[in-house]
This record gives sequence, C-alpha cells and structure tokens, in this order.
Amino acid sequence: MATTKNPVEMAARTTSGKVMTMSQLSIRRWTTKNVAKWLKDEGFRDYVELLCEKHRLDGISLLTLTEYDLRSPPLELKVLGDIKRLMVSIRKLQKQNTDILEELGCESWTVGSYGHSLSSQSANDWLCNGDPSRDYDSTITSLSSEQYHQYSNGKNKQRRLDPEYWKTVLSCIYVIFVFGFTSFVMVIVHERVPDMQTYPPLPDIFLDSVPRIPWAFAMAEACGIILCTIWLLVLLLHKHRSILLRRMSSLMGTVFMLRCITMFVTSLSVPGQHLQCSGKLYGDMWAKLHRAVAIWSGFGMTLTGVHTCGDYMFSGHTVVLTMLNFFVTECFHSAKRSRQVWSQKAGE
Repeated sequence: MATTKNPVEMAARTTSGKVMTMSQLSIRRWTTKNVAKWLKDEGFRDYVELLCEKHRLDGISLLTLTEYDLRSPPLELKVLGDIKRLMVSIRKLQKQNTDILEELGCESWTVGSYGHSLSSQSANDWLCNGDPSRDYDSTITSLSSEQYHQYSNGKNKQRRLDPEYWKTVLSCIYVIFVFGFTSFVMVIVHERVPDMQTYPPLPDIFLDSVPRIPWAFAMAEACGIILCTIWLLVLLLHKHRSILLRRMSSLMGTVFMLRCITMFVTSLSVPGQHLQCSGKLYGDMWAKLHRAVAIWSGFGMTLTGVHTCGDYMFSGHTVVLTMLNFFVTECFHSAKRSRQVWSQKAGE
C-alpha cells in the first residue's frame, strides 16, 4: 500500500536523497509550511492562519520579525502574553542564526538575561527592517525625543509634534487684532469714566491701609519687560517655538477679548485720588482711532507715555505679568523634568 509523503519533508529532501529535519534545514529555505510547523511546535497554532496563510511569512521574514511588527498593523496581535512568548521563541531563533542576520544587514544578537539586549549601541537603535527598536524598554534611552514611542493598550503611538505654522500665523493675527480692539475700547471707556466728585474711589481694606508707593506701577511694567525678554529668549531657543507662540497668542488674545467685554459693560470709578481722570471727548471717529493707535503702539504702558483711566480694575498689566510668568516658568520646569527623566533612563 502506497504511503503519502509529507510535503514538508519532500521540500526538505536533499540531492543525496536524505530527509532533513527542521533543525537541520537552513532557515533560508523555510517555506510558509515550514514556518507553520515551527509555530505549531512552539505552541502558536492559533496564529498559523494569520502569519502563514494570510501574510505568507517564510523563514527570512520570520527571522526578521519584531515585536513592533506583531503589535502594529497589519498583524495587530491583541494578546500580550502571546506577543511576549512568540518574541521569546523568535529571539531564540535569531540567536541560532546570527550569521544569516549579519548577511541580511542586521547586527549580531547576544541575548541577555531578559532576551532584549544587543551587541552594540547601534543595534539598540535600529533593527534590520529599518524600524526603531521598540521591542524592549532598555532601548528607549537610546532614542531621541522625536523617536520616543510608547504603547497604549497594545498600540504604538508616536509623540511627534507638528509645528503647524499656519495655526501660529492665525493666532498671531488674532492677538494683534485683539490688542488693537482693546486699545479702541479703552478710548471709549476713558470717555465714560465716572466723575470723581460724584463717584469717589471704592473703599479697599488693603490699599487704604498701605501707603501709596509712587514707583510701584512703573516697577510692575519693568518686571513685565524683563519677563517679556526672557520669554523671547525661550521662544528663540525652544525646539517647539511655533507651538509655544501660538498657545501664548491664543490665550492672551482670548483673555484680552474677555477683558474688553467686561471693561465696556461695567464702568467703575477711578481707583485713587492721586489719579487725575476726567471724561475726555476725542471728537469724531478718526480722533478716537488716532488715540487707539497711540495706546496700541505704546503697549498701554506709562513708561511709553500712555495714560488712560477707567480700566484699572480690569488690569491688563496683571494679565500680561501672569501669562508671561506662567509660560516662562512652565517651559523651564518642563525642560528640567525632561532632562531628569532622560538622565534617569540613561542611568538605568
């Protein structure tokens, strides 16, 4: 009675007529059927259809398979335990075929106690398929910030920030328009300032108890100029300057726009007797616009000769100082935290 021959054994038959086992057959000659048999022997029968029948993995493709390949499309394996166990088996296979990996342009593998260290620093950075090495935690330290990746629910996400310069341009136009509109609203508010005799300054427990310091307001503006200079240096030296600039412009423009609304709706009395304020009429619209341009070009600061009334309870100085201080300190702290994280990982 004739017996059926195993097609795998027939493919592995040598010219001398002898049959080679899986361990004797070079992985270069592995077909999809050989890979299927290997998967079954290693206990991964459930993935034979996916890897061998659907994606046609042969010996070479199996040898160059990475954990990133298993996690990302088109494979997208969902079971973490299977991913790890399959990678352990693949790494054993890679260790047994280091000469083939070298011929294929891959670095030699020297698997350590956890099966994830390579023989050279360059091997930590790249695998033979050209993808960054995301198979193991120890290689995260060798990647730059653009190459740093992390897994979320088994899926790979790249932390890459797009400058999106068009958004930055729009936010800059937005904040410039809001500053101009604010200057015009300040002119309108100045005309509506209540008479000091009829509406005296509102009582204030703190300000009424503290002697007035004449140079305090000018010092606040000087602090604002210093913070603004530091902020410009941060923008100049920061890697994501476009993103920081548009965030600053968007927040500053929105806060000043809200300030315009509250300033126009509510008219408060002058905050102190030391201020000589009275309603001023600038005549026609062109006079109002000319005054608004003067306020806008002088940045609304007394150091540049700008003097306004009626907006002190809606302090633009406080807004600018708070926003500049927040952005400067946040940038420095985030940079410091990043250096500490990378230093700790480099030490590991």
